[in-house]
Amino acid sequence: AVFVSVPETQLISTSLGSSDESGISSIFSSTNNNKISMTVRCSKKNERERGIDEISEVIRQELAKMPEIIRYQVSTRGGGMGGSSLEVKIFGYDFDETNKLTAEFSSKMKEVEGARDININREEDRAELQIVFDKKKLARHGLTEATAAMYVRNRVNGMAAGYLKEDGEEYNIVVRMQEEYRNSITDMENMTIMSGTGSLIKLKEIAEIKEYWCPPSIERERRERCVTITITPYKVALSKLADSATEILNDMTIPQGITWELSGNYKDQQETFSNMITLALLILMLVYVVMASQFESFSKPFILMMSFPFALSGAVWALLITNKSLDMIGALGIILLIGIVIKNGIVLVDYINLMRAVALACQSRIRPVLMTAVTTILGMVPMALSTSEGSEMWVPLGIVVIGGMLVATFTTLYLVPVLYSIMARKGERDKSAKNRKKFYFMGLDDDLEQVDMSTFNAPTEKLKENKH
Repeated sequence: AVFVSVPETQLISTSLGSSDESGISSIFSSTNNNKISMTVRCSKKNERERGIDEISEVIRQELAKMPEIIRYQVSTRGGGMGGSSLEVKIFGYDFDETNKLTAEFSSKMKEVEGARDININREEDRAELQIVFDKKKLARHGLTEATAAMYVRNRVNGMAAGYLKEDGEEYNIVVRMQEEYRNSITDMENMTIMSGTGSLIKLKEIAEIKEYWCPPSIERERRERCVTITITPYKVALSKLADSATEILNDMTIPQGITWELSGNYKDQQETFSNMITLALLILMLVYVVMASQFESFSKPFILMMSFPFALSGAVWALLITNKSLDMIGALGIILLIGIVIKNGIVLVDYINLMRAVALACQSRIRPVLMTAVTTILGMVPMALSTSEGSEMWVPLGIVVIGGMLVATFTTLYLVPVLYSIMARKGERDKSAKNRKKFYFMGLDDDLEQVDMSTFNAPTEKLKENKH
């Protein structure tokens, strides 16, 4: 009934049951008698109009209508790969305090716009029977805790007594008490155990059975007990969701001995962005050093690198127009822009140095600059417009490069020549004039005489008068 409103569904795989016996299946899933896990395969992306996030939201709305379902989660991460989520980890030894804090935080996060699938990895406490042996009584009957525990285990879980061969197959013969003799505390207390002297005693004579509530599993991280709340964003940036979670946690009263931290894809994203910024600064520094040594100038590399901030603004505007968020792949596009943008500037500035005329050099180099920019933009168009499977990962890369190149091309053709002319007017031309004033000529008497710069602009007759 849930998938009636999802015609894109092609295949549904359902698993349910208990993993209490710790079989092979329990390694890959944690299904219990009250839990159902369903894997849904939809049609190809180019064969459906709705995206996978929209389909997931429809399934969530259908599950919310069913009163039989207490808690549900719809994840788009196939096989645990891909997707984005925010994890809030709460560390603390006291189960009651951490459970209370987790429940309070989860209820507040449900009110945050764009927060979906708020899942707590710590399952509800499960009832257990705890057998506490009296060591003095055990010693009096010649028993140890391990021996007595083995007797109880064999009667409850069973003991392999042999094999049954039938039609070439072997089956374990398990011997244990019938369920009607082991399904209550009284029945457990009346279990008969053989002492070390061969006499029979009741379990209640050497042990006390207590009811105990405990979590099915205890997860630890950094040698501390940890509970993880996983939150999936829907039509909201992961960083914005993290800010909302941080604000909620800061307003809550955190008991002493309990700490929290943001983790998951958000933490990986922040670490990657930090590494990307460091890498970008290192690349800019190396590019500046190489260009300064090639041009033998400290100002010209600065002129070329002024195009990159405008390319960065173009990438941001492109993401805003297309309503896409900057992810790790998009950050790689920004790193890619550094080389492409500066390369176009090098083509222009190098020819200006050769021609010594800004306007003439720009007219001659406009074609190579535009050809490089247009070919790069056209090469990224299929990536930016792709609708195939997995295109969500690469679309931001194409959008970032296209937006950055559009803005950087115009800044290269207009801003770079203006900056070059300003810096050359104040720097290179004055330096050339200063060098011309220091020219020396060989006189007739083999003496050196410094000639004033004004003589280069004087008539030929005046030059002859100054000549020795």
